[in-house]
Amino acid sequence: MARRVNYTNAFKEKFKDIPSLLVDTGHFLADERNTHGELRFDAVIRSDRVLRAYDQFPVDVANVSAYDAPYISRWSSTGEAAGRPNPYPMLRRVVSANIVGEAKSAGAPFVVREIVERSNARRGKPTRVAFIGLSSPEATLPPGLRLIDPVEAAKRVVPEAKKQADVVIVLAHLQTDPLVRIAREVTGIDAIINGSGDIFKAPMRLGATFVAFTPFEMRTIGELRFYRDAQGRLSVWDRYISLDDEVGDDPESLKVVEEARGAETGARAGSRQLLESWLAQTRALTMGLKARPGSEQPPAAGFVSSGACAQCHAKEYAVWANSGHTRASDHLVIKKHEFEVSCLACHATGLQKAESTAPADLAKIQNVGCEQCHGPGADHVARPAKGYGRIPAAQGLCSACHTPQTSPAFDLKTAWEKIKH
Repeated sequence: MARRVNYTNAFKEKFKDIPSLLVDTGHFLADERNTHGELRFDAVIRSDRVLRAYDQFPVDVANVSAYDAPYISRWSSTGEAAGRPNPYPMLRRVVSANIVGEAKSAGAPFVVREIVERSNARRGKPTRVAFIGLSSPEATLPPGLRLIDPVEAAKRVVPEAKKQADVVIVLAHLQTDPLVRIAREVTGIDAIINGSGDIFKAPMRLGATFVAFTPFEMRTIGELRFYRDAQGRLSVWDRYISLDDEVGDDPESLKVVEEARGAETGARAGSRQLLESWLAQTRALTMGLKARPGSEQPPAAGFVSSGACAQCHAKEYAVWANSGHTRASDHLVIKKHEFEVSCLACHATGLQKAESTAPADLAKIQNVGCEQCHGPGADHVARPAKGYGRIPAAQGLCSACHTPQTSPAFDLKTAWEKIKH
């Protein structure tokens, strides 16, 4: 990015009379998923920083590919940020004509940008350029969004864009077959810029449509140049500039890149440290031991561990001890690069606040113990009586963790036969 900024700044300085727009064909946000198919916390941090950079060093339009949709959907009307203001103006400059949903949106089908040409034929007159976004299904879309056929979407959207613009450009992240079909079957498209990831694909002309290809991760920057002849007709040509050492880094944007890298690395290190600290703090109570005086173990808030339950409920304890619940926290250690406090809601016992990192709010005991379902047992241990820990609706309790995303094959009846007590 630092070299892209350096090059585009130099271009604008040298060619002050040539209007230009900077666009992205898609897959510009991070898509690393955790075990349950959700965006990892470090991917969210990276994408936050990308959008911030795309606003600070402006990108005029970006296509939403299937890889970008999981993050984009977080800021849709039903996403986790519903009701909060959108902090990234760049999200109002993204387009997608074929990633759609009833309650969510990946972006407008197209946007129109105006530029002012300096040619004698159109001096002072605005030229309207429409950008349409199209993507192939390379990645799994989040719930609430679906991908419709890009060819059918193009046939529907291009005529609408053509009514509002002088030039129509498709920003695409498409596989070969739909790309060629769109160029051949849909009239009215002046150019398609396809983010194929291949730097060595030569451009081609299919009928009246010019098709150019862009590589991944901006190791080069492409220029799509439009020339107008004496009759006002446009011709299109492309070229590529390698963003190598000769281009150099823009100091201001390089600082942004380094800060973003530090934020992401620091978040991962902090997550691992928090997990290790939690494991150490909860070890004694998890093993049914009393905390040593002066230890850093946080207050147990009424939790006594499954070991305490075993004193009176040996048979039930044995069933639990042979279940997967007794090893639930092991997955956190195996996947420690994915760890977030919210994981403790289903992989440990007694989480107080999923958004907190304060020791008193974290889960009290490792693994999914008796008290995760039956509630804190300190009072019951002190004064045993009937009625403690009754579960009125097991379906709702179990489905809080065993969701279609985390446990797609989960069946309550089958699971209960394994753990009934």
